[in-house]
Amino acid sequence: MAYVEDLDDLTSGNAVRLLRNGEEAFPAWLDAIDAASTRISMEMYIFDDDRIGRRFADALCCAARRGVSVRLLYDFIGCRHASPKFFANMRRAGVYTVTYHPYRLWRPRFWTLIRRNHRKTLVCDGQVAFVGGINVADAWMPGSDDRAGWHDVAVEVKGPAVQAIERTFLRTWNWRAKRRFRFKRSRVHRPAPAGEVALAVIANRELVDRFSIRRAALHAIRASRERAYLVSPYFMPDVGFINGLARAVARGVDVRVLVPVASDSLVADLASRASFARLLRAGIRLFQHNPVAHSKALLVDREFVSIGSYNFDHRSLVYNLELVVNALDRKCNEALAATLEEDMAAGTEIRWEDFRRRPLLERILERLAYGLRHWL
Repeated sequence: MAYVEDLDDLTSGNAVRLLRNGEEAFPAWLDAIDAASTRISMEMYIFDDDRIGRRFADALCCAARRGVSVRLLYDFIGCRHASPKFFANMRRAGVYTVTYHPYRLWRPRFWTLIRRNHRKTLVCDGQVAFVGGINVADAWMPGSDDRAGWHDVAVEVKGPAVQAIERTFLRTWNWRAKRRFRFKRSRVHRPAPAGEVALAVIANRELVDRFSIRRAALHAIRASRERAYLVSPYFMPDVGFINGLARAVARGVDVRVLVPVASDSLVADLASRASFARLLRAGIRLFQHNPVAHSKALLVDREFVSIGSYNFDHRSLVYNLELVVNALDRKCNEALAATLEEDMAAGTEIRWEDFRRRPLLERILERLAYGLRHWL
């Protein structure tokens, strides 16, 4: 229990299952939607009008037509590539949809432009929930333009903790939805125990609890004694977090960080590389992977695992709505460790003796990009 700062945050009696990539996550999500009989609560940063996106849209529409109360909260910026008609068709089929922070040219508000809902959650009938970094888009599908698809993870949760995940969704939904589409959080009841896993659902809000996810991750790292593996596609940690990782190495902990060779943002990649020198000098092992390693996950020792939407960057810390599940489960820990070790073995380890010889122009660009990290 030392990996969790506040034991009151833990909910016992849960079952968790790791889902690797869209290949495992999408069928599980679609099966849960097809089996839903009362309500579906879904929030997604990216919901594209593409092959897999249309499959999910059809599934949600079918659920609405058979009498299921379907609520979809999607982010305006994340879904900017999907046509308005795509979501209008779902509304006509009976799916309640809400756009998070739409930007209107006739009423420009910079605040709403930078504040995004970056969560990816799905709850069906209040009995099963899914949390992770996977979006509904073809990029996460095998055989996509990214060949094997983006590498990512999600977790399936059954048991009492599902209540906390859905209530977090409804807090944002009820704030943004019209009155007739709202659903009282008090009507979400706690499911019966489904397993023996204790876990905490950690979420931030627009103005409060901004450091809750970072604080929980850093606490687990400080408690590490054997290993700490972290994967993030946009890894721009603050000094305090870097020092936490460095102190773990000094205690003899095997600390590894996995990042993509190239994400979907060149500037973010350059800003991320600006911290590599300090990490490498501290003895932290750095790995790069291609296809894009988009997972947002942390495992510590043989028990603790954290999976969700949180990137270790300034945007997740200050601007975005994020949610993670922190579980104490050996089976999930080992499954995630095997996944990350496989990606590390298939990728390239960055060595200090090689990295220190990079061209001067690269160093300059990294420092310039790092100066923009608060806006990336």
